[in-house]
Amino acid sequence: MKWVLAILLILIGAVLFSITIGDMGEIGHIIMKIISFGCLFLAGFIVRSRGGKNLSS
Repeated sequence: MKWVLAILLILIGAVLFSITIGDMGEIGHIIMKIISFGCLFLAGFIVRSRGGKNLSS
């Protein structure tokens, strides 16, 4: 289930990062880039979380 959420966040982040809208202005583009990097970071954090399992012996 966490992989589905991570893939969804990656897709949303990639679309937000690559989209360009002419009427948004510079501040809007900066906010959109910040949100897209946040989605990508959150997806990476979800995938890397081990869920409390300690794999080292």
